[in-house]
Amino acid sequence: MHSSLERWGRWLDGAIFFFLCLFAILLPHSIKGSQHAWQIALVLWLVKLAVTRERPFPQPLTAPLLAYVVLSAISTMLSPDPYVSWVQMKFVCLVIVGIVFAQNLKRLSQVRILVFLLLLSGLAAAGFTAWQYTYGIGAQVKSILPDTALSHAGIRPDDIITRVNGHNVHTAAQLERAVDQSPAEALLRIDFLRGLPLGRRTTFISPDGFRNSGLGTPNLQLVRGKPVRAQGTLRHYGVFAETLMPIGGLAWAMLLCAQPQRPALRVLFAVIFLALGMTIAATQTRRALAGLAAGCFVALQLLAGRRMRVLATAALGLLLVAATFWIQHTRGFGWIAVHDAGTQYRVLMWEDGLRLVRQHPWFGVGMGTIFNHWQEWNIRAYALYHVQWHFHSDYAQIAVERGLPALAAWLWFLMANFIFLRGLLRRVHTRSRFASGVVAGVLAGFVSFLLCSLVEYSLIDETLVMLLFSFFGMAVAIDHMLGVEGAIDVR
Repeated sequence: MHSSLERWGRWLDGAIFFFLCLFAILLPHSIKGSQHAWQIALVLWLVKLAVTRERPFPQPLTAPLLAYVVLSAISTMLSPDPYVSWVQMKFVCLVIVGIVFAQNLKRLSQVRILVFLLLLSGLAAAGFTAWQYTYGIGAQVKSILPDTALSHAGIRPDDIITRVNGHNVHTAAQLERAVDQSPAEALLRIDFLRGLPLGRRTTFISPDGFRNSGLGTPNLQLVRGKPVRAQGTLRHYGVFAETLMPIGGLAWAMLLCAQPQRPALRVLFAVIFLALGMTIAATQTRRALAGLAAGCFVALQLLAGRRMRVLATAALGLLLVAATFWIQHTRGFGWIAVHDAGTQYRVLMWEDGLRLVRQHPWFGVGMGTIFNHWQEWNIRAYALYHVQWHFHSDYAQIAVERGLPALAAWLWFLMANFIFLRGLLRRVHTRSRFASGVVAGVLAGFVSFLLCSLVEYSLIDETLVMLLFSFFGMAVAIDHMLGVEGAIDVR
């Protein structure tokens, strides 16, 4: 009986680790895929606990995280729209990702596999972005006559046609060929992209209507379509940038900690870091670029010698200067744009948020309720810009929606986690160079997140939060491994 339980335990351990690896592979590419991967790992772990009767080890920082979840739940129960607020609790409960990672990583070699899978997957996301900017994502309409069948079907200038009857098109020639090869009596299904971020749309038109709209003539000018702002497969440039940001910090830390006698590994980490940095720059997301720079600077101060700090700081400075010119060129303004509509929207939301906090200090107004009650609460940005969005700061959002006690619990976790990671880096320094790189990378990603959360509500970005807590779980697992003989099996 005992050997049977051990066999089941080993099988479940392998299955759990497989889904953690799948999570690392899918995270930069698919929100749903990575979400399902960790959820399956959670279910398998619970089955394992029931089968083997194994007890989870006590984790650090349990108290602030528990206080954060409980206070958020109380706010939800007291919300004027509890059914709306309960939906938002799924983001709060992503703290479970950290528990699953912490409790199921037994050896440092497992962490190494996850780190390499995540970095290579990030590199693949950067490669996909490069492919989009070279090969293109469709045939973009540069000009179209207004009174044509195609315009009546809803096609506008700057729309990017991606498919005709399910066949991918990237050039005007491919589009013409797809139309010509279609039966004359059949309707063409036209899939196209519009807006920022690019949204998928569909329309229908006959082949003759398409030809009579100027296909193949100067009346309908088509060029190879490319993204205005890179968004990968995550469908939003901000989400994409914030997902790659901690991975870039991890690549930077691993580069600093790579063994000098393994130059190929250093080159790999350098390529990954540069590719991720360039991809984040292609998203034109200022907060992600600033967060990446801040996280890398912290890792640099913790890991490098004096000469390396000078050289690497200069390199980071050059990257920031290049990114500044790129943003100025593509978006028309620099890091701080006082007259930008986005900046003005943020300021209005922060001012109204402070007013709501004074009115509802204990448990807030409830998560997600602002969309239903904005007129009652006089949210000026919604009225002026006709866009309903969040308060553009984690701290403002938590205080408004869940109250000051929930904000205090979250700040408690943030400070405690920083102290924990800094202490862990000191303890692991003499045991494993690789582990030092991982912990420094986790700390770099955490600093990046802290900077972004000042000006953006990052806790609703599911991929970033899953990544944040998976990093936290890896750090907790490494901390536990220090007390287990043979667990630190990578130098």
